[in-house]
Amino acid sequence: MQHLFSYTILVSIFFVLKFFFKDLKSKFYEKHQKLAGKESIPLFGGIIIFLYYSYEISFEDLNFVITSFLILLLGFFSDNNSLQSPKLRLFLQTIILTSFIYFSDLQINDLRNDLFNNLLSNYYFSIFFTTFCLLVLMNGSNFIDGLDGLNLGYFFLIIIIILFIEKFNTIIVDKNQIMVIFYLITFLLFMNIKNFLYLGDSGSYLVGFIFGVLLIELNNYNYFLSPYFVALLLWYPAFENLFSIIRKRVVKKDPLRPDNLHFHQLLFSVLKNNQNRVIKKFSNIISSFLIILYNLCVIIVALSFLNHTKILLLILLFNVINYLFFYFIFEKKFFSKKNQ
Repeated sequence: MQHLFSYTILVSIFFVLKFFFKDLKSKFYEKHQKLAGKESIPLFGGIIIFLYYSYEISFEDLNFVITSFLILLLGFFSDNNSLQSPKLRLFLQTIILTSFIYFSDLQINDLRNDLFNNLLSNYYFSIFFTTFCLLVLMNGSNFIDGLDGLNLGYFFLIIIIILFIEKFNTIIVDKNQIMVIFYLITFLLFMNIKNFLYLGDSGSYLVGFIFGVLLIELNNYNYFLSPYFVALLLWYPAFENLFSIIRKRVVKKDPLRPDNLHFHQLLFSVLKNNQNRVIKKFSNIISSFLIILYNLCVIIVALSFLNHTKILLLILLFNVINYLFFYFIFEKKFFSKKNQ
């Protein structure tokens, strides 16, 4: 009955929003439509996340509600092209997240390294570092939202892993919160794959924010979990963002300006140009599936080493090397095809 009730609420929110936005003909409706080949797919995934999550969980925490609303508003203006400056968006995100961390006293306080922990013992550095991590994750979440089901599919994988750990290990976790996120992600994933809605920037930012806060708290309350297992869960969207910044700096481009040279976009391009008609036709969803499958395999291996920091660091290094190896292969194919 709880499952039915939760999905009924989500469906109700969806249809109310669909009715409300049905006559809205603006850039809010137009952005990201080309990929799906349709003209009427709204970007109100973020509004659904805010309404449902606030109703179920976060009204108990006014600071979380206000921060979520501000992130939603920031993403809404970005989706509507009313806030086009990447630098201004990053500045506003920094102010919002720093304020949230300050008032909620949410901080990353253990990295299993004496040098890093000494730095984190400084209150202001800890706020800075936690803000930086949430910024990277939020924007990384937005980066990987370019393929059908990739963003939500990746975070669906994370919530499944958390439920698995909760079932087979003694950890401190808010089971109600986890189930609320599970209902929300599964509903949005289905609707996204069926092209009934898109997350938009607002939804991508909120998903990254919610999971970032969830996993920081999970790590802080469960010492037997290495922080590098948490890092492993979030490595892909975070590294997509960090690598993009470094890559653009190397070629002397503005690191905040978007381009189409992210890993998932290059993989999609390679599959789209494949000679096999099936792969070519479903290149979008296949690209998402391959990335999620790879991360599933890596995380399954890591589940045997929840508190083995050195092994988890080696797995993270393995992921980075694999990412770079295939990235440069795909990039070479992308430019060779483009120059033909």
